[in-house]
Amino acid sequence: MKLINKNNFISIVCISFTVIVCGKLILEAIANFTDRYYTQNIFCCLAVSIGITLILSLHYYLQNLPFLPVLIGQYLLTIGLTFLFIWVAGFFTEEAPSAYWDMFRSVSIPFWGGAVVYYIVFFAKIKKANRILEEMNTEDEE
Repeated sequence: MKLINKNNFISIVCISFTVIVCGKLILEAIANFTDRYYTQNIFCCLAVSIGITLILSLHYYLQNLPFLPVLIGQYLLTIGLTFLFIWVAGFFTEEAPSAYWDMFRSVSIPFWGGAVVYYIVFFAKIKKANRILEEMNTEDEE
């Protein structure tokens, strides 16, 4: 069952981007923090939203594999690509000493939030489809 497809990919990215940016702004307001790199961080939030949505959408191709290894693999891929991005960006810009830790937290929270929502919806749809199939089978037997 494909939950994320070409018809809803942009919508899902936009929703997740909005949630991530709103969360960022709320946390900064609570902490009374002023972001000097506001523009760059907003584009980073967009990249994270696109990346997480793309990686979660890969589940469709991995459905025949056990759930837990797929979820862990998706997370490791997300973190690995994030660290690769930080490493490459380090050649072009100055990085904070805590850049890897900051991005680890900034990507892990949206990933796990998105994964929880994605898999709850996925398993609910599977349960609904199984119930419909079961109803169809009981109707055929009558």
